[in-house]
Amino acid sequence: MWRLFLVTFLCIGSLQSAEAIEQKFPYQATVIAEKVEVRCGPGANFYVTGHVQQKETVTVHRHDHGGWFMIAPPKGSLSWIDAELVKRTGGDTGVVQVAPQNGRPARAIVRIGSELSKEHSYYGRELSNGDEVTILGEETLTTQRGPVRMLKIVPPAQEFRWMKGEFLVPLDKQIQQQIAHDPYQVPTENRSTFLKQKKEIETAKKKEVDQAVARRKVLYDELDRIDRVYASMMQKEPAQWDLESIKEQYQLLAKGADSTIGALIQKRMDVLKRRREILSHYQEFVRVSAASARRDKELVAQQLGFQNESTLNQTFVQGGPAPEQMASQPGPPTDEPVSPRLNGAGIIRPLPGNYPGTPRFALVAPDGRMLAYLEAAEGVRIDQWLGKPAGIIGSRGHHAQLGADVIRVQRVVPVQLVR
Repeated sequence: MWRLFLVTFLCIGSLQSAEAIEQKFPYQATVIAEKVEVRCGPGANFYVTGHVQQKETVTVHRHDHGGWFMIAPPKGSLSWIDAELVKRTGGDTGVVQVAPQNGRPARAIVRIGSELSKEHSYYGRELSNGDEVTILGEETLTTQRGPVRMLKIVPPAQEFRWMKGEFLVPLDKQIQQQIAHDPYQVPTENRSTFLKQKKEIETAKKKEVDQAVARRKVLYDELDRIDRVYASMMQKEPAQWDLESIKEQYQLLAKGADSTIGALIQKRMDVLKRRREILSHYQEFVRVSAASARRDKELVAQQLGFQNESTLNQTFVQGGPAPEQMASQPGPPTDEPVSPRLNGAGIIRPLPGNYPGTPRFALVAPDGRMLAYLEAAEGVRIDQWLGKPAGIIGSRGHHAQLGADVIRVQRVVPVQLVR
């Protein structure tokens, strides 16, 4: 007996709960937020047809999945219909007039319009012959069939729009209570708080995005600054390069960089590595040249009877025949234009190593100072003049990457270096 009573009590309670949750449509609701989007379908993928403002009243016809409420088209809504399918009956009225096709009932498609654009790809109604429309205007729209003359009309009955239900509060207190018992709806008394919290979250996310954008700008600005310092350094002589400082700055910047900026820094580090190899090559050349210059000074001092090497600090070129042991035939003449004077004079030295893209010979002063790199024109044998005083005729220019002058040698002539 008690069991039967308990079952009956539970059934009655369930029916009462079902009645409490069951809602009556349509009902009136008030918008509780500013400029809420209204769409042509129940989802964010459907295009926006307009906005409703705070305290505006809308008519709700259904609750759909995802918290979307189907509403009657709010004030300002519009639709489109093919002008060829409407016969005007007055200033702003018309009647649908469509010829039947293949025995099927005549239908005129009404497309959902937007106050914000010419979008009209979705349709919500089909009208029959004799249905009346209220005309708002006329325009030519681009369709899949090409340009079509369309009438802008008031949305017909049973055409709907959608908006998020969280922005609405029913005017009827009973409906508010029904929504409060719906586990899938935000209670009406909490919706203002819910929207406030949602706005705070959106504001925090926007602030986070803005901070990330600002940080990326700082990183890009710092990368640009290092690049400019590096480019300026490359205009100087290799002896003035401070590549380690540039490397350290790039590495420090990489610690706080994201993958995109990190990839840009890595490319620069790869270039910097090759430039450091060039610098190492140059430094080795300077070391070898200095050692050779010291030996040459000692030999010259012994031959000329000079004991004080301080008299060898100045060097100039005096034309005239070279000593017999230094004589050599000049290289073959070429058709390239060359300067009528010497473009350089000194002792020709081989460069250590054979780094790709760099000259193999250099012209140095007797004291080991680097004067210029040498590149031989076709048919010119520079190697025959190694270790000998030589006058260089050719074209001379500054090489930015090497940080020094480069002479393209057209001819080598013997000279006597007077100290």
